[in-house]
This record gives sequence, C-alpha cells and structure tokens, in this order.
Amino acid sequence: MGLKIAAMAAVPVWLAASIGGTASAQDLPDLPEVEQVPLTLSVVYYTVEGRRYDDAVDAMDDAGPNGYQAETRSQFTYDMRYQPTARGCAITHLDLPLNVEILYPQWTGYDRARRRDREAWDRHMDVLTVHENIHAVIAFLGTIEMYNALVQVGPQTDCETLDDLVRTRTREANERLQQWQQDYDRVTNHGEDQHGFDLHAFMGERL
Repeated sequence: MGLKIAAMAAVPVWLAASIGGTASAQDLPDLPEVEQVPLTLSVVYYTVEGRRYDDAVDAMDDAGPNGYQAETRSQFTYDMRYQPTARGCAITHLDLPLNVEILYPQWTGYDRARRRDREAWDRHMDVLTVHENIHAVIAFLGTIEMYNALVQVGPQTDCETLDDLVRTRTREANERLQQWQQDYDRVTNHGEDQHGFDLHAFMGERL
C-alpha cells in the first residue's frame, strides 16, 4: 500500500492565472499528481444565446444548472483490496480515483457582440472560472483527507467488519467534504463575493 498522504496544513493555490480572454475554453486548476488519488478533470458547456452581454447573463440565469450559472460535479470511487492476516483482516491496497467535471455557459453570440460586451463576458467568466476551480481544489483536498482516514483503519477481526468500517469512514469523510463545499458557497455567496476569498485560510480551518 502507498504511504499515507500528508495532510496539507498550508494549501497552495493551484489556480490558473487567467483564461486568456476567450469565450469557449476555461482553464482547469493545475493540481499535482497523487498516485493514490488519480484525478480526471474535464469541462463541458451548455449554450446561452443573446445579442448583448446582459441578454447572455439573463439566459444563464434561466438555463444554468440548478439555478446557478456554473457547476462543479465531483465523484469518487474506491479501489480497495483486503485479506485475512495474522493480525486480522487488513487493507492491502487502496486508491480513490476522483472525477471532476465543470459545467460552464458558452455564449453563442460572443463573436458577433460589441467589444465592451465581450470584455464584460470575459470578466464574468474569469470570476466563474476561479470560483469553480476552487470547488475542484476542495474536492481534491477532501478526497486526499478521505484517503488519510481510510488508510488509518487497522486490521479488524473479520473482513465484513473491516468493510463496514471503511464504508462508515467513507460516508463520514464525504459528508465532511460536502460541508466544505457548502461553506465555500456560503462564504463567497456562490461566487458573487469571490474577490478577497482566502483559500489558505479557509482550508487551514478545516484540515
């Protein structure tokens, strides 16, 4: 089994500096490779129409996922193997693959819009990108912490007991991660108060 991943008390901000002023591609956070938490990041889009920036924003409010303009969806699975040993049933292998998909709006009228409308859209998308990328970072850190919780589970009297304990620890860690995501949206008002958000301080209170 791989070594326990160290908890990150000081969290680096793995966020892209800019989105290059485009309307069709948002940069993903540059996250480090962690062998025990293989990560897949992807971006998908829904379309919004309108001649002007204000029209596109109104269309986002109507067409966006669950009433929001963008959404980060994360899902983990665990690849675990265990076997009886002299000390009891023990985990012999553990990986937690994580899939993160970010859904953004794509303005179909961008190329035909006036320059000031395109610039307003770019600024809007910049804030959305930072907000959603931090959701992805939180999902990544939360999954690492989940790995840490699971890898500390020692041998149990039988494999059924071990499996039940792993499921309980997984559920607790996932509930903790979901609370972090909710706290982040509350603190930033779902991105409206994104400027000035301190990821280091936010995660430092939770790790």
